[in-house]
Amino acid sequence: MTYALADLPMFAGLDEERVRRLAGRARWRDYPAGQVLCTEGDPADQLIVLLDGRVKAARVSADGREVVLAVEEAPVAFDKTALLVDGPHRATRTAMTAVRVAYLPRAAVLELLEAEPSVAARLLRTLAATVRDLDERLLDAAVRDVPARVASWLVRRCDGGRVALHGGQAGLGAEIGATRVSVNRALRGFERRGIIVIGHGEVTVLDRPALTRLAA
Repeated sequence: MTYALADLPMFAGLDEERVRRLAGRARWRDYPAGQVLCTEGDPADQLIVLLDGRVKAARVSADGREVVLAVEEAPVAFDKTALLVDGPHRATRTAMTAVRVAYLPRAAVLELLEAEPSVAARLLRTLAATVRDLDERLLDAAVRDVPARVASWLVRRCDGGRVALHGGQAGLGAEIGATRVSVNRALRGFERRGIIVIGHGEVTVLDRPALTRLAA
């Protein structure tokens, strides 16, 4: 499904004329799967808005290993913090599917934030949610074993019951700092206990309270 700029949470509620002017300052691009949208360390001088498709955010560790930070789906904007502080991209983002992207100049975004306090407020809420998610992931890595980390990851994403594994079990493992084998072992254990059902590219959560207890 292809979204518009107005579908992005931080732009919700803007009047049509404001959205039209913002769209007029954007560069629009369609890319195939495998295309790199931005590279870790490069200047974040544009807000990259994903309007269709999925993108993988990753960094490279000191030993050359790719660490997957997240798999993100449209509609979403990347590296909002870096844009605000005039910093570099914090991750390399690569299209996992065909994608449609809008590049908004930094100046256009900053002008909008100054002119529309409601946009700034929504942006702050988005950044707060990002920080909360990072706190959870740090807690996972520091004190939880692999089954608890897998359970926590599923709980945070199972509002509709089904959780897509866009990067497969290996991608899930990369996000939580575990091997594919250990992730598979944890999932199979949950399935044997009737907590989840493992499907093709997804997991269906049957007993969220039990999964929440395992995550804790």
